Amino acid sequence: MKSFLHRVSFIFAGLLMLLACGDGPDRNVEYTIYTNKPTIELLEGEEFQFTASPTTQTFTWETTDVNVATVSSTGLVRAISDGTCFISVTSNEGLKKMIPVDVVKSIPLEGIEVSYKANLLPVDHLPILMGKTTELGAKAIPSNYNEKLAFKVIWESSDENIVTVDENGKVTPVYFGNAEITVSVADKPSVKKVIPVEVLENPITSIKVESGLILKLSIKENVIPIISPLDYAVRDSTLIWKSSDESIVKVKDGEFDPVGIGSAVVTVSLNSNPAINTEIPVIVGLNPHMLDRKNWKIIDWNSCISEEPQYVSLNRTPEKMLDGNTTTFWGSKWDNPKPLPYYFIFDMQSKYKIYKISFTKPTNDSWRGNIKNGYFEISNDNITWTKLSDWSVSSNTPRTHTFTQDGSSARYIKFVISDFFVPTKNGAQCDIAEFNVLGEE
Repeated sequence: MKSFLHRVSFIFAGLLMLLACGDGPDRNVEYTIYTNKPTIELLEGEEFQFTASPTTQTFTWETTDVNVATVSSTGLVRAISDGTCFISVTSNEGLKKMIPVDVVKSIPLEGIEVSYKANLLPVDHLPILMGKTTELGAKAIPSNYNEKLAFKVIWESSDENIVTVDENGKVTPVYFGNAEITVSVADKPSVKKVIPVEVLENPITSIKVESGLILKLSIKENVIPIISPLDYAVRDSTLIWKSSDESIVKVKDGEFDPVGIGSAVVTVSLNSNPAINTEIPVIVGLNPHMLDRKNWKIIDWNSCISEEPQYVSLNRTPEKMLDGNTTTFWGSKWDNPKPLPYYFIFDMQSKYKIYKISFTKPTNDSWRGNIKNGYFEISNDNITWTKLSDWSVSSNTPRTHTFTQDGSSARYIKFVISDFFVPTKNGAQCDIAEFNVLGEE
């Protein structure tokens, strides 16, 4: 029964297929030659294999210009020189097709140009300071090459104990010496550029310390110098410390040991270059300290804003320099300014050895002090005066300035202002909040 049904179904299906074929539309198929590419572009020296169909036919291949491109009997095209031509293909049944061919002049990749990424300046030799890094870039020579390979470069160092280079061309010195960096094209290793590298010292240019030290007998103190530049890198950064008088102060590796009363000079210099040095004046006392000013008096001065009736209420008198308050201060005359120099005479009431003098400008933002240069004088009788030292400040910005002295003894100090930073139509407009002395009896 099942076999019969299967036969009936098969016969029915076959009848339907015949009916469908008999009633279908006519097909108009284009009769031509088909090639694997309708047009080609080649570099000089390149080849391309054409294939044609229908495969039931045989084909004849010809070129319109053998100086531009040739073609073999099997359809293998070889590019000869820059230009255009056609490759014709003809079938044994008389069908013909013309295929455009464009031959482009071959421009091979010939070299690599290396430059700094920061400024694009070319690099043929790379001196680099220890502690510094630099980034290099690579460009193709010529830039319009059409050789069919990617410009992917590989960076390599000949000695990574001297210098390293990463995949992006970042060069990092490791130690002093000479090495080479090679950049090459991954797909054409013969194209490369070799850069000699010399890792140099980043030399120390200066040594700075405090302008002077006031030490208490038998109390040791360590001094850490400031070496410039901060990112220096040298083979030998050893410092040599030397005291001019070891009966006053001894020094070793920056440790000061005051052993006697008096003054000396400590020199610190660079072992590898003694010309890089600085001198530190040192005074050793029994009990150097900030002097108590409660009994001090200002016995003379020559300019005060409170001299002008309209400004009396400001109360910016010289005595404000001794009140311990950095927000109250003396100010010079404004509307009818007196000519420089301005001066003040401080009576300390007793005779002291003077080790340091400091002054502080007002600590509120409105007043910067506006004093630049001057000098200090000392006296024991307020009659005969001796110049103690000059003083100078570099800018209005710092609030407090300290000046080391030589330990001279005196009862009276004259503080003189001889120059200012910012002139105004009303004169100098100077201000001082506090005046202090470090000393001992």
